[in-house]
Amino acid sequence: MFLTIILALIVGGVMQGQISTPGYGGPAVSSRGARGAGARGGEPTNIRVYGTVRGVVDDGFIGVGLDQDGKITDPGTLFGVEANVGAYGTRDWKKSRLGLDYQGSYRHYSSKTYYDGSDHMLSLDYGTQITRRTGAILKIVAGTSTLPVGGVFSYGTLDPFLLGVPINDVFNNRSYFLEAMGAYTIQIGARNSLNVGGSGFAVRRQSKVLVGVNGQRAFSEFSRQVTRRTVVGVTYQYFHVDYPRVFGEADVNSVNVALRRILNRYWTVTLSGGGMKSDFAAVRQVTLDPVIQELLGQTTGREAFNAINYSPVIQVMIDRRSRHNNVSFSYNRGASPGNGVLLLSRGENASASYTYNSNDRWSASGTASYYKTSGFGSYSGTFASFGGGAAFNYRFWRDLSFSANVDVRRLNVTTSSFRRVGSRATAGITYSPGAIPVSFR
Repeated sequence: MFLTIILALIVGGVMQGQISTPGYGGPAVSSRGARGAGARGGEPTNIRVYGTVRGVVDDGFIGVGLDQDGKITDPGTLFGVEANVGAYGTRDWKKSRLGLDYQGSYRHYSSKTYYDGSDHMLSLDYGTQITRRTGAILKIVAGTSTLPVGGVFSYGTLDPFLLGVPINDVFNNRSYFLEAMGAYTIQIGARNSLNVGGSGFAVRRQSKVLVGVNGQRAFSEFSRQVTRRTVVGVTYQYFHVDYPRVFGEADVNSVNVALRRILNRYWTVTLSGGGMKSDFAAVRQVTLDPVIQELLGQTTGREAFNAINYSPVIQVMIDRRSRHNNVSFSYNRGASPGNGVLLLSRGENASASYTYNSNDRWSASGTASYYKTSGFGSYSGTFASFGGGAAFNYRFWRDLSFSANVDVRRLNVTTSSFRRVGSRATAGITYSPGAIPVSFR
């Protein structure tokens, strides 16, 4: 079933993840300045490969299980070593561009080797100009990971609006994910463009306690370039999700009005607002009538329910690009397909990031994020997390560099007393041939 979904949806797409198509100049609000795969420091770079050996300290793991005191498993601080390989960059042709981000790693701990593991993530962007007024875009993100804090999700160039990437999972449990997206753009006259497409995504989680997801999405967007620096547009989007292992499915329709403004040669702002309707069916636990309790000898039961909700949709993106720097701020409020514990949810996400890549010896980056999700209907629960991270790389001799990373996340479950701070710190030596320092984020 999983392979069938992948093959059937590989040609799907979404306007939220567009990359630039060389030679195509049609207006598009959805090209909101999100950095494409392979870019570092605000601009494309040639394909770059690297390998790293480093020490690692992980803390605050959340295991799927209970300890002898009946509390969620916490193995404590883990010390180990990790080997990492990766590649990133872009390749340009006359009318096409390919963007690549890949990272693979294997880690081994000195004790509690049950938590040893391998993580991988691949992100590919491909854009091509078909005719003078049409272009096509395809983006694929796939991988597997057990690390919601640090790991592969701290690298590469993940679009914050992807639905099929489990970046907000709770547990240190293996997940497999894939999302395939594509879009076809038609320029109508000098000022108008029409984008149409669809996407497909799937997530599988190893533990039978946690819920996977299948999803499909379709969209259409009409944009008009009002001035040389201002584009306005109207977007309609629909997505459907269902959940293997449990009864549940949802349909979400949304309509947005968007504005994209290029302030100057560096800064771009995109604002979008509208509303959505969600139709969610699942199962909930209920208290039985006293007569039924007496008859059956139990106080609770389960019943199917259907909930329809109306909610606002808000998206904000502020982006600054220069030759060596990339600064971005984003805020998104809308529907989330779930995090393995909750099913369809209201999601709210804010993030900020900064990347600097010098021409000389070093590169650095920093991120900060906030995420909150609340279950729709009676399938309730609220998770909130605050996180941040930093990466530093210094080339000290030829193709050898010292690399260090740190990531921290605080998870709160507001409907219970559960709190946990997770962290990951690494330091080691990286080998990467090239004229400029390697950059991981």
